[in-house]
Amino acid sequence: MMIVLVTILFAQVVMRNMMTFTFTWTEELARYLFIWTTFIGVSYAVKKNKHIKIDSLALLFKKNGNFVMRTISNLLFLAFAILVVYYGLNTVFGITRTTPGLGISYGWVYASTLVGFFLTVIRLIQDQWHITSRWKNNKDVDV
Repeated sequence: MMIVLVTILFAQVVMRNMMTFTFTWTEELARYLFIWTTFIGVSYAVKKNKHIKIDSLALLFKKNGNFVMRTISNLLFLAFAILVVYYGLNTVFGITRTTPGLGISYGWVYASTLVGFFLTVIRLIQDQWHITSRWKNNKDVDV
């Protein structure tokens, strides 16, 4: 998605500056691709355990404490992600407006949140499974 985004923005700049012609849809498509990339990136960050977090409190604990802190963190994030998916479904299917440049439904734009957080739910469940199995096998749980 980022390659397509950079390519269409580059083409837009070249067309505007060298040929004095602009496409009406490139800026809008680039914005929507950026939005989709961002929300899919949320689930990728969870997969790699690179999402934004404050780990100073977890540094005070040993193995069991880290497991508890990570489990609480995952459960809170999971609850939030499920709420986003639930309300995202209502939003996506309730939209009837279309975008001005591309003429597609805004539902496709808002679906990025729905898809991104649905993937995040899956990643959080996988992460919890992974840290629980590490904890049961007496291995350290990374925070």
